[in-house]
Amino acid sequence: MTDMIVQHPETGCVIIFGDCWPVVSALENVVLDVNPDCTCKTASDLSTLVYQLTCEPQALLLLSLRPREHIFLFYALKEELIYHPTMVISDELFLSDRLILSSWGNIPCMLHQELEIMITNQQLRELSPSNFQHCPEKNILTDFLVTPVLSSGLSEVPQIFHLEERLMDYMSLLMYREMLNRGLTPFRMRLLEAIWTGHQTRNELAEMLNEPREKIWNEKHRLLTQLGMQARLRNILYGTRFCLFLQKTPFMPLYKAGSIREKARTSKQEETPDFPAGKSA
Repeated sequence: MTDMIVQHPETGCVIIFGDCWPVVSALENVVLDVNPDCTCKTASDLSTLVYQLTCEPQALLLLSLRPREHIFLFYALKEELIYHPTMVISDELFLSDRLILSSWGNIPCMLHQELEIMITNQQLRELSPSNFQHCPEKNILTDFLVTPVLSSGLSEVPQIFHLEERLMDYMSLLMYREMLNRGLTPFRMRLLEAIWTGHQTRNELAEMLNEPREKIWNEKHRLLTQLGMQARLRNILYGTRFCLFLQKTPFMPLYKAGSIREKARTSKQEETPDFPAGKSA
């Protein structure tokens, strides 16, 4: 699918959702610095976010979060992600995060490091306006705010799940498929599963898998190379699987998301009736 350019209105609307309020607040300031004429709204829960996006059909959506910790949010927002240009701001980007972004239409992402540079430059201008000319940094966020683009793909996750466990099982299947596409051998899959269960040292892995320590070392190195990951336990534990206990957004049944959208549409129609008060069709 080709990228769809969305005409940026003179006074647009940007909706920010995040699980860390200081970062959300800083991101809001950056957005207003890049586009002072826009209206910036924030949401702290999924119900509010669905409501706001329905009321603002032209709004841009910024998600300040780790995608792997908000699978249920992406699932509930499938309809909104089709029509609203969306971007993720995150402090980490593991394999699991990249898989979620690609599974929901190749959503673009920017790391906190770039956001920190924008915040620092903004603070320097405030301290010494005469020495620092206002010129927004050229990066993925400023490009997104000035020329928003809808996600280039479609969701790979069907809207058929009514239980969070079933959705998590499906996401695990997507991860397994991704690993097969990257050429992981059955032994390396077993090695990965052993690490998940808490066997971390070469001696522990060699004993569990009944293989020499040298083979464990070589296979682990090749495993990390195939997955494009650093040799850090955190990356392996949270970057190669999806965990229910990590989820920060509660699961929202599809019917509930639909009822929130309907409530928002009804409220908007009441605020902007088709005919002025005192006149009839």
